Formats: sequence, structure tokens, C-alpha cells
Amino acid sequence: MNHDQVTELLKNYRSYRYAAKNCGEPEGRLPVLYSERRRNLNGWDQDRYHRIVNMITGAVEDVLSDDQRTVISRKYLDRNTLTLSEIADILHKDRTTVSRWHTEAIRRLTIALQPLSADEREINNVDHMFDPTWKHVETA
Repeated sequence: MNHDQVTELLKNYRSYRYAAKNCGEPEGRLPVLYSERRRNLNGWDQDRYHRIVNMITGAVEDVLSDDQRTVISRKYLDRNTLTLSEIADILHKDRTTVSRWHTEAIRRLTIALQPLSADEREINNVDHMFDPTWKHVETA
């Protein structure tokens, strides 16, 4: 996993968390919204969403320093994200210091999130499920 892939995961974290929340618990009962989204005979999308959310949350909480966690949370994970300059202003720190914290945090997260395979990170768009004319067809 490289820095760009980690940044993309962080940017999409809130979407993953929302999907995980609406998929139900792993190995639990699936709500109607995602019940037809069976990936293969051995797994469900809910497992992937939960794994992504748990890996990101755990890595941010356990791997990063408090300063790094603050920068990552405010830049990617909060509802209203901020730029590094805005974060520097709020923390009363120099922009280069905040940028250094960000760079080191991304480096650490790249290592921590390495176990997430490319297959696990593949997320399919579900917009078709809101089309009343769409019908689910099992693949052969």
C-alpha cells in the first residue's frame, strides 16, 4: 500500500463507516438495503466494510501520536474537514510543523494499513439499488 492509497482510504472513511453501520454486524442479519450484495459464497461486503473501518480506526488510535491523530482527524475523518493551514491556525502552530505531522502520520498509517488487500479495498457503487427498475441477477 502506498501513501496515495492510504490518503484515499482516509478520504472515504466516513462513507465506509456509514456503509458498515448500515450493513449490520459481521456474520449478523443483513438489512434489506444490502441483502443482495453477496460477493461470493464465502463472504459478504459487510465484513469488508467493518474490516476497513476497524483497521483505520485502530491505526489512527493506536499508531499515531496525539498531534498526528489531531491532524488526520481534522483533515480526513471529521464531518467538516479542514486544510493543513486551517488546522495550523486552530492549533496555533506553524504550517510546516502541521505538514510534518501529517507526512509522518501518513507514513505510519501506510505501514499499519498494509494488511488491507486490494480486494478488500474494492468498494462497489450501490446507486443502482435505488433504481426501481433494477433487478438483481445472480452471476453464473
